[in-house]
Amino acid sequence: MLPPEAPLHSTRDAAYRTNTDGAGRVGYARAVRLNPRLAALPTYPTVVLDQKRDALLAAGKPVYDFGTGDPTEPTPAFIREKVGPAIAENCRYPTVLGGREVREAFTGWAQRRYGVTLDPATQVVPTSGSKEVVFHLPLMVIDPEAEDRGVVFPDPGYSVYYRGTMLAGGEPIPQRLSGDFKQRVWELPKEVLRRTRMLWINSPHNPTGAVLSREDLRRTWEVCREYDILLCSDECYADTWFDEAPPSILEVAQEGVLAIFSLSKRSGMTGYRTGILAGDTSVMRQVRVLRTNPGLAPQDFVNAAAAAAWGDDAHAEERRRIFKAKRDVLVDFLAHAGLEVVASEASFYLWVRVPRGYTGWSYAEKLLEVGIVANPGHAFAVTDAADDFVRLALVPDVDTCRAACAAWRTLL
Repeated sequence: MLPPEAPLHSTRDAAYRTNTDGAGRVGYARAVRLNPRLAALPTYPTVVLDQKRDALLAAGKPVYDFGTGDPTEPTPAFIREKVGPAIAENCRYPTVLGGREVREAFTGWAQRRYGVTLDPATQVVPTSGSKEVVFHLPLMVIDPEAEDRGVVFPDPGYSVYYRGTMLAGGEPIPQRLSGDFKQRVWELPKEVLRRTRMLWINSPHNPTGAVLSREDLRRTWEVCREYDILLCSDECYADTWFDEAPPSILEVAQEGVLAIFSLSKRSGMTGYRTGILAGDTSVMRQVRVLRTNPGLAPQDFVNAAAAAAWGDDAHAEERRRIFKAKRDVLVDFLAHAGLEVVASEASFYLWVRVPRGYTGWSYAEKLLEVGIVANPGHAFAVTDAADDFVRLALVPDVDTCRAACAAWRTLL
């Protein structure tokens, strides 16, 4: 930043400030002209939470972090052990399609999990986690100059649906959820559907944990086919459930469908940035075209670890058991505290209605008084649909969950 006393030039240089270096040479600086869509985006919600959490830690206070959904359980050893040997002496550029091993491992999982047959050569592409593919997919279908540039997404929901749409020049269309927080696409007005090119569903849902039934998925797909809408199903919590395994859109149909899967919660691989995009063969052909432009491809050694993870179900079952134990501690406490847990059938989260007289934000601030970090609901919403909720991520271990409940009890 230049000193305030730097003089302003007149005429064409009016926007510049001058500054001199030690040798007396004059330089010019001006503010970089930004994409106004970027400037219009709100601060990413986890940034604000991280700042508040760090302040508590710096003050030496106990912190119970239910904020960012990053599991503390270690990545299983058999997955980690695949990385080193897979790092070649000459580690060359990875390809967008990735090695066949990871694609076949995923299709094997899809067959075991859903009874769905996918072609690993034409229907599967490895991704650098789920976030980047959610962000980049609108670039494939959105024409910023077209009237039908709408992207429908659940609200509350993962904020990247909105952010990716905005920066691609699309029209964000949040579908406001309430009650059981299940997304019912068939209730959207016809004029909204006519201007929609892409539609996001998310089941199990972040932040609420709501799950769409197989019939819900079928009705959603039928609506999208009627209006020629690309249906994108974010299923990154597909293997994080507690009572009944949630269905996949791929069980219902594959025409006009893309589905996203992730190993972040299933296998504790958040830092590996590894996921899968699968679906309609003709659409996947265009996905590969899109992804060659920015060079989006996981490293081969990450794919080797991912292949091991997709090939094993026992560790995912063990992680579900651990998450359920945490969930049981929290649900039991919240019930005794008179706090309502809404939806929360699956996923990595609990969706909690705040007490009367609070908003999600003010209650999140109240919880910070005793070191509990929770996400205010509005961090996930464009509308007011989440104003009365907080989200708890099942991050701390069981003992820490119990300690957090004890601290929370002092606020009741």
